[in-house]
Amino acid sequence: MASATRNYDCLVFGGGLAGSILAHTLISQGIRPLVIDYPQRSSCSRVAAGLINPIGGRRLNPIWQAEALIPFARSFYKALESSFQSRFFHPRQIVRLFASEEERAIWERRKSDSNVSKWTQTLNAATIPEPFATGTKDGFAIPDAGYLDTGALIEALKERLMASRAWEEEIFEYKDIELIGNRVRWKDCDAPFAVFCDGHWATENPWFRAAPFKPAKGVIGSIVSDIYFGQTAVIKKFFIIPRHDGSLQVGATYNWEERDDEPDTKGIQELEAFLNDHLGKQWQWKELRAGVRPATAGAKPMVGPASKEARILSFNGFGSKGAVQIPYFAQALCDYLKEGAPLPCETLPARFSKDRKPEPKRWVAVEIARDRALKAIREGDWVVDATAGNGHDTLWLARKTGPSGRVFAFDIQYKAIAATKFRLESEDCAAPVALIKDSHENLRQRVPGGKTCAAVVFNLGYLPGSDKSIITQSVSTLSALKQSLEILSLDGLLSVVLYPGHRGGDQESDAVIAWAETLDTERYGVEIERHPTRSDQSPFVLFVTRKA
Repeated sequence: MASATRNYDCLVFGGGLAGSILAHTLISQGIRPLVIDYPQRSSCSRVAAGLINPIGGRRLNPIWQAEALIPFARSFYKALESSFQSRFFHPRQIVRLFASEEERAIWERRKSDSNVSKWTQTLNAATIPEPFATGTKDGFAIPDAGYLDTGALIEALKERLMASRAWEEEIFEYKDIELIGNRVRWKDCDAPFAVFCDGHWATENPWFRAAPFKPAKGVIGSIVSDIYFGQTAVIKKFFIIPRHDGSLQVGATYNWEERDDEPDTKGIQELEAFLNDHLGKQWQWKELRAGVRPATAGAKPMVGPASKEARILSFNGFGSKGAVQIPYFAQALCDYLKEGAPLPCETLPARFSKDRKPEPKRWVAVEIARDRALKAIREGDWVVDATAGNGHDTLWLARKTGPSGRVFAFDIQYKAIAATKFRLESEDCAAPVALIKDSHENLRQRVPGGKTCAAVVFNLGYLPGSDKSIITQSVSTLSALKQSLEILSLDGLLSVVLYPGHRGGDQESDAVIAWAETLDTERYGVEIERHPTRSDQSPFVLFVTRKA
């Protein structure tokens, strides 16, 4: 007799840091996942140092999206600590010392960059641990950093997920995962989506073979020493982090050839040479471990649907930045699954496909709005992004209007303005953009008179990855919409993406549609594009064009 099918909203393959945080986030949004994990398959997450550090790598660059990712991660871990009544994140100052003259030269070029200087300070000799005593110009400090106790967090989440019957400890094979109709089936488990958090094993995943994964094995160890580090971690090619249990964590090496979890001789020797150089004989090994990082080319994670199969998604490729990136992108993926919210094009698996089609196969309201607006805009036009958010719309508007045009981007949240600024800078966007921290209710006052706009775009609701209680409000939205028509050029387009599926979204959507129905049809054309399913909870788009 065949066993009954167990139905879920999402199957999550892999229960490391990525899979466990994603499952927790899904549950918090009312989505029922099942995590399928075989911990003996990979120990990467449990071995990881969990550093939260805004300045990464030997090139001393700010990590991608640091202004959005780090505050979100800290807030996320603080909420988990409150929920579990346990400590997971441990603040530490980082003393970053130059390991070469090349690093020193890079720093001289980087240090005046505002995206770097906001995170760093000059060295204070008093805070440098004695074995690394050096001149105050031989490095810099990162005061607002720390580390995540990844092993403790994974175990806490696993225990809670098991108690909710959302965790199954069993090895999985890709060949056993079937696509049946519009569902994904594994054994007796069934769901509309499957998300792979499979770490470096993704190199064997048939749905993501085009992705250039660059797995890197790393040796990391714990030592005991009577040398006092206090609350200061040191990075000088390798790191030493004073842990909450009194030990010192040391690492990490890079081995591109081996993919097992056994510490390799060369890696051990590299760490021992580093320790002997700086600590002399005042240390001894407590533990040695190794794990394989699931990094991808370009150092950005791979989050989103497979290029040819929307039911299969990746949540992987976080590499050594998992503690920083995973909470933010877990929320972004959750919003994508639940509401069709767009994912950053920089993370989509489709960026690695041969035909380079980044659009997911699902109907996505913001992409419908974008494609329509792009047809209404020409180079040199003035346009308005009335809800800057994380800067996605602002960027494509700026690219289309070019250096001779102008974009006015509004948002009431500093976090949104900062994220938009960072996105424009990281994409080397040279087009003129006025970032305005103000309500779009003041749109008419803030956009200079004398010239009309080819398009005004609204993406209502809340800032993705942020406080969902801060949402656009009907009164200010309607005022801004009316003002938008006043500055719209002939044949200009007003585009409004509405979200009836969140708290307050129903009322706002109804109010906007009621307003649109009052418009003079001789002067304005009104169109509504709804989701193909016609669900009254799905996002949809209102277009208004000026005819006279």
